[in-house]
Amino acid sequence: MKPAPTVRRESDLVTRAFPFELLHARGPATNMRTFHWHDFVELSFVRSGRGTYEIEEKTFRVGPGDVIIINDTERHRVTYRASEPLHETVLHFTPGLLATGGRGGPDDPTRLFRYDGAAFTNKPRLPPPARRALRRLVGEIGSEWEARRPWHELAVRAKLLEIVALLLRACGVRGPGTPAAAAARRRTIARLEQVLAWMREGFRRPIGLAEAARRFSLRPSYLSDFIRRNLGVTFTEFLAHLRVEEAARLLAEGRGSTEAAFASGFNTTAGFYAAFKRVMGVNPGEWLRRRGELPGR
Repeated sequence: MKPAPTVRRESDLVTRAFPFELLHARGPATNMRTFHWHDFVELSFVRSGRGTYEIEEKTFRVGPGDVIIINDTERHRVTYRASEPLHETVLHFTPGLLATGGRGGPDDPTRLFRYDGAAFTNKPRLPPPARRALRRLVGEIGSEWEARRPWHELAVRAKLLEIVALLLRACGVRGPGTPAAAAARRRTIARLEQVLAWMREGFRRPIGLAEAARRFSLRPSYLSDFIRRNLGVTFTEFLAHLRVEEAARLLAEGRGSTEAAFASGFNTTAGFYAAFKRVMGVNPGEWLRRRGELPGR
């Protein structure tokens, strides 16, 4: 099965009065097919199991006690083997939640998340005492967040600041970051989202790389390389994903395979069946059977 392309994770977290969420405190992590990015930062603490984080062009193997720091511009995903599921606690929040009045100065805690391209430290090396302290603090945050006692938000924020201070010590004193690197990454995201929006709007038509390049005043070779570098798949593969996802939605509504194929942009049923199996791992009939919508024969 082909990995799914990059997507922005839609969330209202940045607009909340207290922009924080805690995920996967119980049960395993999500085994991601999809690369994604989001408008907030992430701290992931591995409790047990082993897995692999892919962040931009970097790859990190993780195990118990490890922590991963993800900026608000980095595309990433985590995967693991089913035989050794990864259990982690994930904290999402906006850097502004940590604001102490010293933003930009030497005591600014948000410098932990300042993007600096390939130099950004995603997996700090932590000595055993720091790992134990992190496990304790993350556990305390989880308890506060679940119990929702009076002043729990203040307690969560205070413990987040302790975690960030500990990680800053482990990472060394970060410099001010490279504004140019962060700005370049945000420009890349903005252009990428324009291309993805155009493809999502037009995938039912017989669109191609040449038309997309003309639409965005780019050379086809440049656009092809740009998509491959940022999505992890080719233009054609991303287009197939869009069409297969739409066809799967139509099949689930009870449409026939031929109708679903042509309504989602395929020009032959053979191309539809080949793409569906390549993306979903099974043919349309088997996919429906696994959903329980077609009796087994």
